[in-house]
Amino acid sequence: MKPLAFEDSRVAPVVAAEEHAARVAVVAALSATTMLFASLASAYLLRRSFDDWRPGAEIGALVLAILGGGASAFVEIAFRASGAQQRAALRWLTACSVCYLLAALSLIVARISSEAGLADPHGAFVVLLLGLHAVHAALGVLFARSMLPSALFSSERWFLVRLVTHFLTLLLFMILGLLFVLQ
Repeated sequence: MKPLAFEDSRVAPVVAAEEHAARVAVVAALSATTMLFASLASAYLLRRSFDDWRPGAEIGALVLAILGGGASAFVEIAFRASGAQQRAALRWLTACSVCYLLAALSLIVARISSEAGLADPHGAFVVLLLGLHAVHAALGVLFARSMLPSALFSSERWFLVRLVTHFLTLLLFMILGLLFVLQ
């Protein structure tokens, strides 16, 4: 039993260092993402003041909002549950994430292949903002996928997975509000 305790005392600092490094990386990534989307939002607000601006409605935006909200809800359910309920919530989280990515891709392709294509300034911003968000969401899914196996035993890793998921959902709501509500 003594060697196991010795092993644990050597492993604990390594795990703590890895978790600290992950926290720093997440904060840096979220900060950079915030700055990127803030600059694009300001460009959007400036560009919409031109005479050729024709905003459009998009029913797909509601689907994206529901799927993004579902991802946030299921990560919270998974965090608070255990056993079979936790596994089911994680499956639903995965389903919402995959469906979000497919729906975003579908909406982007529909905008690009529309009659106006990317010549429509509003449509071009829809493609740009939702495309960048989809890339960030895909990276968030990969991050969560890498963290969740050990997050089941670590509150720090759960915190990071929840932070990334909720941040991306909030960012999605802000993008959708900017594109389709604030016209």
